[in-house]
Amino acid sequence: MWYPASTDESDLRTALRELLTRPFARDELVRVWAGDEEECPHPARIYQELGARRLLAPHWPIRYGGLGRSEYTSAVVAEELPLHGIPDSVRVNTVDNAGNVILRAGTEKQCAEYLPGIAKGETIFSVLYTEPDVGSDLGAMSTRADATPTGWLVNGTKVWNARTSLAQYGTVAARTGNGGRRSTFAEVGLFIVPLEAPGVHIERIDSINHEHLFRVRLEDVALPCEALLGRPGQGWSLLTEALGLERAGVNFAGKARRWFDQLATALRARGQLADAGRRHNLRRLDTEIRSARLLSWYAVRDVALGRPNPASSAGAKWWTSELAQRVALLAWQLLGPAATRPHDDAYFPDLAHAVREAPGLTLAAGTSEILKATVATDLLDGGDPWKDV
Repeated sequence: MWYPASTDESDLRTALRELLTRPFARDELVRVWAGDEEECPHPARIYQELGARRLLAPHWPIRYGGLGRSEYTSAVVAEELPLHGIPDSVRVNTVDNAGNVILRAGTEKQCAEYLPGIAKGETIFSVLYTEPDVGSDLGAMSTRADATPTGWLVNGTKVWNARTSLAQYGTVAARTGNGGRRSTFAEVGLFIVPLEAPGVHIERIDSINHEHLFRVRLEDVALPCEALLGRPGQGWSLLTEALGLERAGVNFAGKARRWFDQLATALRARGQLADAGRRHNLRRLDTEIRSARLLSWYAVRDVALGRPNPASSAGAKWWTSELAQRVALLAWQLLGPAATRPHDDAYFPDLAHAVREAPGLTLAAGTSEILKATVATDLLDGGDPWKDV
């Protein structure tokens, strides 16, 4: 069943839309979309204005900069940012991943130190999980955190990390045991690492993405005991829990909707909508996007009710990311680079960003192959990810 939107959630969406359509937000996005800088700029003022209104992490307690609302409200923010063309990787990494893990497993001191800055849009985290030659198989990670008399010593390399040049901290997944006991996931810890600490080396990786990706080498990085989140060996469960809301796919569905609507507007301006609609079955594509949104909100419902279903979330993320990718590439095929120019009648302001972001959508938060395997395993074990739909 579809969840009934409460007054709180409706009011939150209204407040977000009012803020994100103000002139200052439009001006900031023009700068982001212009592409004059080497890397897509981070819309810092938008994030800080959201933070000032406690809208960046509304599901967090008031004492940490939130509104004390439900997980549904976090999903509303995750959907509205891409609907308005606002780059959201900083929020996904900082709030949905790092921040939520700190909130759930951090000590009172850790929460007080990091969460208020995150909620204000001032503190940024980079998620440092993936390693060279390992890809999505985090069970094969080799980064180690060895116990010392004063804390931990971390060594290893992480790759494909987005927006690391903007971040003050990273959440690092590392092995904390001797590597031979129980399973490949049993001895993983999550650590907060200051990215200016001695031994942290950050290198840019060239790619098509409009947001630069980075390699982070950790060489004898000394951390205090309190850098560990939760307990030694708890990292894997924290990591998979953090992926719950991101894998619901709400933000990917938001991207698909925005890009489709921009495509339709541009085609209409060129007088090509009817013909393109017939040739590319745009009505069906519109219906797929509506259905994908429903699928992702069912996964959100499970997270909000405290019963996250990994297979349901995996299926939602797989479908919404594949769909958003398809929409972006179709828009580029039908409109071409002319639509990226402000003077063009069919101006699609973030088309260039969309088509450069599209290839990575099916890699972020788990590759399509990994996600389909998660769903298939659940079905083979007698489960049904959508039995309540």
